[in-house]
Amino acid sequence: MENTAQPQSRGLWHWDVVKLTVGLSLLYFALLYYFGGFDETTTRQAIRMSARVAVVLFCVAFGASAFHRLVKNGFSFWLLMNRKYFGISFAILHLIHLGFLLVLQQNFHPVFNMAKTISLLGGGLAYVFVVLMLLTSFEFFSKYLTRKQWKILHTAGGYWIWFIFIRSYVKRALTEYEYIPLVVLLVAVVALRLLVRKTLIHSKNEID
Repeated sequence: MENTAQPQSRGLWHWDVVKLTVGLSLLYFALLYYFGGFDETTTRQAIRMSARVAVVLFCVAFGASAFHRLVKNGFSFWLLMNRKYFGISFAILHLIHLGFLLVLQQNFHPVFNMAKTISLLGGGLAYVFVVLMLLTSFEFFSKYLTRKQWKILHTAGGYWIWFIFIRSYVKRALTEYEYIPLVVLLVAVVALRLLVRKTLIHSKNEID
């Protein structure tokens, strides 16, 4: 019998991406607290790791479309088709990251009390975008937006979240070199998006 299965039926697709990324992350955090104990050091390690995983997932989701426009191969197509699910995984991980920050605040160190108001406002707005973008990834909520409104929300939210990430990690990378790869990744994603945008504008001008 001829195999008529769609490519999405094989391999890691759609919700499998969310299950794998979030599931492995939760397993890591559970083991971290199990072996490290419930203390400030373990909580800070969970905060760092959840942020790093979230950044990587964000960059995959934010750069998938631009990457596919430039490369156009099987891998870029897989990234593009799963972009939504990488975005959902990012949102979940970033909310878990917020949960660890609240644990730190309530039990070990008043991290929010010591933060500058401008940092709290900037980070708070990023989380507002995270929640709105997560909700509008589902048709139940996205149906209340036009295509243009949806695109504005996700584009503006994506760049604001990127700004908060790059602002935080550039400072850290100056003294903690393990953050340099994350900075490079964040810069590369926006450079890729801007390159594709410039290419599209140039192509449109040639057609006009």
